[in-house]
Amino acid sequence: MNLRLQSTANRLPSAALLGSCSLHGLALLLLASWLATTPPVTLPQLASLPAMTLAAPSTPAPAAAAPLAPPKPSKPVPEPKPATPRPVAKTAAKPRAQPVAHSSVAPSPSAPAAEANNNVAAAATATPAPPTPAPAPHVQEPLYRGGYLNNPKPTYPPLSIEMEETGTVRLRVQVSAQGLPVSVELEHSSGFPRLDRAAQTAVRGWKFIPAKRGDEAIPYTFIVPVEFSLKNLRKP
Repeated sequence: MNLRLQSTANRLPSAALLGSCSLHGLALLLLASWLATTPPVTLPQLASLPAMTLAAPSTPAPAAAAPLAPPKPSKPVPEPKPATPRPVAKTAAKPRAQPVAHSSVAPSPSAPAAEANNNVAAAATATPAPPTPAPAPHVQEPLYRGGYLNNPKPTYPPLSIEMEETGTVRLRVQVSAQGLPVSVELEHSSGFPRLDRAAQTAVRGWKFIPAKRGDEAIPYTFIVPVEFSLKNLRKP
C-alpha cells in the first residue's frame, strides 16, 4: 500500500511538468500561426529634407565720417565811435494822406498780417497834421507925414546954404506906443555934420502916429530919411 502511494506521488510532478510543456508548445503553435496569417506592418519612413544653409548676417560697413567744417573766423569787435551831436532837423510839414489802393488779387494766408500792417501804416499816415498857427497880424510902421501932425521941416543951416551943402540924412528913430520919439540916432550921414545935426534936432520935436499890430499900438524902431536940397528951398 505504501509503495503505491509513493509511486503515485512520484508520478504527479512528472505529469504536471508534461502538462506545462504541452501548454507552452500549444501557445507557441498558436502564435506562429497568427504571425503567418497577419501581413507585415511597414513603418513610415521620414522624408529627408534638404539642409538649409543660413547665411551669416552681413555687417554694415561703417559710414564714412563727415569732414568737420572749419571753424568760422571770429569777427573783430568794432571799437565804439564817439557820439557826435546830431544837428536838430527842422520839423517838416507832414505829407497829406494818400488813399490806399485795394488789390483785387485773392489774399494769401499771410494777407491778414500784411493787411494789418498796411492799416497801421495808413493810420499813421492819415494822422492829421497839427494846425498851422495863424499868421501874425500885420505891423504898420509909425506915421510922421501929414498936415494933421504939424511936424515942422528941418531948418536949413545958413552956412550950408552958402556952401551949397546938400544931401539926405538917415536917422534911426525909436517911437513909443504913445507916438513920441524915444531916441534919434544917426544911421547914415549926409556927408555934412551941420545937416546931420539939423535933421536930428528937427526929428526930436516931431510927433508920430504909433506903430500898430492889428488894433494894438506898440513901440517900434524904423528909419526916417531927411532930405536937404537947395531946389526945395528956392521953391515959393
